[in-house]
Amino acid sequence: MSRVTVTLTAAIAGGQTFSASSGVIDAEATGQIDVDLTADDSTVTVDIQPSAASQIHVLMISSTHYSSNLTYVFSDGSSDAADTLTLDGPHSYSAGNLGAVGVKPTQIKFTLASGGDDATVSIFVARDATP
Repeated sequence: MSRVTVTLTAAIAGGQTFSASSGVIDAEATGQIDVDLTADDSTVTVDIQPSAASQIHVLMISSTHYSSNLTYVFSDGSSDAADTLTLDGPHSYSAGNLGAVGVKPTQIKFTLASGGDDATVSIFVARDATP
């Protein structure tokens, strides 16, 4: 079992800092996936877990390059969420807000539009391995 904590910090240059932390999260499994994307309009599908979305405690997505050209959509393997999201900065999801994506995600589909820079997207997930 992995013990995970999440800390989010926002800082104004030369000014105030805001920080929030979770308590300790006991997760049965953790993993990081790095995906290389080429700016060619192709879609790359990444499996993030084999079971229900309720198994996910933390999901974080970051990239070497943020842009309006870099988008993703959650999928349950047969249906995609209605909303396509733009990876314009780091994104973080917890068990509480992941349900708002519209599907019970087991996959994330990334697309990097032509004309931009290539990117490597990193996905971190902490989840339970057994239902």
